[in-house]
Amino acid sequence: MANRIALTAANIRYLLALKTLEKEGAGTRSVDIASSLGLSKPSVHNMMNTFTEMGLVSKNAYGAAFLTELGNETANRYVRYYDSVEGLLKGSFPGAGDVGSATCYLLAEMPEASLEALCRRTEAGKAE
Repeated sequence: MANRIALTAANIRYLLALKTLEKEGAGTRSVDIASSLGLSKPSVHNMMNTFTEMGLVSKNAYGAAFLTELGNETANRYVRYYDSVEGLLKGSFPGAGDVGSATCYLLAEMPEASLEALCRRTEAGKAE
């Protein structure tokens, strides 16, 4: 688990959107991410620059964002964490509505070792 990148709730939200929108080999346009998240294109542009500095994203000459190998690995882990934590929150608070923001905040605050343990318990419970 060495060399893991610490992510904020906002980083996680953008990363999950990017992973969801990314087409195989085609990258993702900032305008599509902005539309998906209900944010401005400049906000997305700034986050993509942050992700580029973190080594999670590369951009082509047209501005399309591509997850790097590190970006894909990180996004795949956080998709798994998100699914487990969101499922627990929805099960624990059935009338709460959208728990997506709360899920991202929890993911940002919990150590990855704890998230891994939670995922293993959640996945073991589904297999039974």
